[in-house]
Amino acid sequence: MTPNKEDYLKCINELGESQAKVTNKGIAELMGVSAPAVSEMVKKMSNEALIAKDQKVGYHLTPKGLLLVSELYRKHRLIEVFLANELHYSPDEIHQEAEVLEHIVSTTFIDRLEESLGFPKFCPHGGTIPQKGELLQEIHRQPLNHISELGTYRICRVHDEVHLLNYLQEHHLAINDVVELVKQDSYAKTHTLIHNSQTLIIPERVAEQIYLEKIESL
Repeated sequence: MTPNKEDYLKCINELGESQAKVTNKGIAELMGVSAPAVSEMVKKMSNEALIAKDQKVGYHLTPKGLLLVSELYRKHRLIEVFLANELHYSPDEIHQEAEVLEHIVSTTFIDRLEESLGFPKFCPHGGTIPQKGELLQEIHRQPLNHISELGTYRICRVHDEVHLLNYLQEHHLAINDVVELVKQDSYAKTHTLIHNSQTLIIPERVAEQIYLEKIESL
């Protein structure tokens, strides 16, 4: 399995979380590659039974692909925990370093790393760390753009994507921050939050990558 193919698997998995249909165009945009390059790669991956295509949802991972992507997330997220907790990397540094390391470290290394870290459940971005040999089952699955009820929420997960992480840092938003959802504009596709007395208007592209959980009033 090449690093490029592994990145395609993760891309299709991430798009499947936020998009109604995973298309060549969506993959090309997220991967930053040309449409012909995507067509060539998805053909190879289909032939290897890593992905399949459906009329309704577009490209999706097969059981074989899901197991492979689960192991990739396990590696990536355990490395992120190590970089954050032990080496004190910043959020954007964590992502870049883990992207490189996930493709080169062995399963034995990851098994021992997981044990040394005390079997963590979540990565620094709130993503669930799957157990060895098991499929990834994200615990936090409610994105901001799917929330219909105004109220108080906690940011519990964000997509591990460098542009998103930079956006959140610029707007002083982080995992475990408590925000107040005060308005949603279905026409403009914006979501208005109040955080630390600051009003933030979040566009749809960002809202679909931020996951919240409701905080019930006492």
